[in-house]
Amino acid sequence: MKNLFANVCLVLVSCAVGLALCEVSLRLFYPKYRHLADAQFRSDALRIYARTPNSRDWRSHRDTFVLHSFSHNNLALRQHRDFSEADLAASTNIGVFGDSFVENSMIPAQYSFTEPLDYLLNQSGTPFNVLNFGVNGYGPGQSFLHYENFRHAEQLDHVLFVYCGNDLWELYTTELFHLDEAGHLVRNEAIRKSWWKLLTRRLHTPYLLLDVNGRLSSFKVETRAPLEELMSSRKKRRSDQRYLALKPTFMGGRLVSDDLKNTLEIFRQLIRHWKHSVEYNGSTFSVVLLPTSPPPPFVVDLLNAEDVKVIDLYACFGAADPAHPQQPWSSSPYSFKNDWHWNEAGNRLAAVCLYRALEEQTGLSGLSKGKLQEVLFRYYAAFEGETLEDRGGGLLEVGATIREKYLALDSSNLLKEWKGEFRKMMARPDKRIIVSHFNVYLDGNRLIYVKEGGHLADVVRGTFFLHVIPVNEKDLPKHRRRYGFENRDFSPGNLKIGDGRYVVQRELPTYPIRQIRTGQYVKDAQDNYVSLWEAEFSMAQGVAGGEGED
Repeated sequence: MKNLFANVCLVLVSCAVGLALCEVSLRLFYPKYRHLADAQFRSDALRIYARTPNSRDWRSHRDTFVLHSFSHNNLALRQHRDFSEADLAASTNIGVFGDSFVENSMIPAQYSFTEPLDYLLNQSGTPFNVLNFGVNGYGPGQSFLHYENFRHAEQLDHVLFVYCGNDLWELYTTELFHLDEAGHLVRNEAIRKSWWKLLTRRLHTPYLLLDVNGRLSSFKVETRAPLEELMSSRKKRRSDQRYLALKPTFMGGRLVSDDLKNTLEIFRQLIRHWKHSVEYNGSTFSVVLLPTSPPPPFVVDLLNAEDVKVIDLYACFGAADPAHPQQPWSSSPYSFKNDWHWNEAGNRLAAVCLYRALEEQTGLSGLSKGKLQEVLFRYYAAFEGETLEDRGGGLLEVGATIREKYLALDSSNLLKEWKGEFRKMMARPDKRIIVSHFNVYLDGNRLIYVKEGGHLADVVRGTFFLHVIPVNEKDLPKHRRRYGFENRDFSPGNLKIGDGRYVVQRELPTYPIRQIRTGQYVKDAQDNYVSLWEAEFSMAQGVAGGEGED
């Protein structure tokens, strides 16, 4: 008996040590789930979880991996400025509700469509506020409750709900609403999480397991009616934002299951209640359909039957870019290369589309096409790192005013601090490890590529390749060991430091490194890889020379 007890204890201790090692390894070497484990939420009895007012955090850009501020203001909205009661009372207010496509955590807030939309609307001379109510993982249920419990809801003159393809899944899994025997919509209380669940969701390992489970599950259902399969096999009350953020969703398939019909009816009544609530406050309600794919006919028919105004971004993107309907969203210039959400270009076009749609609702005379482009240029030219250059005409002075408004909550502090560090680094030639088309500096665990002079086209042309050769080959991922190096190729982000310098930075792995090979390449007309420049650096040498410059 004693031996059995000792063996059980030994197994438990071994499991605990194994999980601890897994957790530490994930945090150090594979921090994919950091934004989930470290997400700043507070429990909410109505919406399950909610953002925290006056919070600060950092996120990385999905393609360039450059850090940016991720702030929420006094109303827990994802914006870089606060809204006082006087601001709301004196302005026409537009509330935009939805999920990650609205919150836009992967880009700085000033590039999220709500901000240039706000700037465009304010050109009329009438004060406007565009309020960003987006929260990762929210669907129509949580978004509706967000509106209903916003203490200034009656001051929102126009309410936009951005519909995403996984919204029916959110309604089904959260079970915040159900239909009673008479078919009427009834709200359920959100399930409160126990202490051990609250602790578990702060760890990285559970998200890895959920991710693996989700990928395996998606493989099993892809060959069948996916939505019906997913609906009928769900586990009850999977109502945690972090789970919803990882769980794959498939909105295709035939709409035949009882669960799906029930969920569609909940969605219909929820939209009806939301529209009625908004109109009771003397405001207008619209549903925005994303440009990621053609709108599902059953959703459009449902919204039309409820007499809901629809803003179809797919049609608007197609009108602005004839190639848009012909190419998959994953390869669209409006989506990230490493993620299916829209990038800065997608947000910019969405701001234009929504501005045109709101002209009619707000009674604005509107901007001509040329004037709109001029105003947008003025807005984007205000922010450092943008691809536009100053064309004179007082834009720098106007830009300072825009920055003062949109960066009021110190969102640019990180950039300012880093620029100070960069200038100190530039004064130390010993940190420069490669002299080539780009000068490359080694600063701690970062490679910093610096282009002296030239134009932005020199930065964004081609893809950067980065091959890292470790001291110990065992440090490489197993699938890379036969090649002898880790491939860390990346798309060029850019940051204009001033004095004609453009900068791109990239993190290096933490294991001991023997050699680095890096450069840029493009594909020619025959789809062959052509090197623009390349160089290598050995950790045992001084400064490396470049070669292969065009």
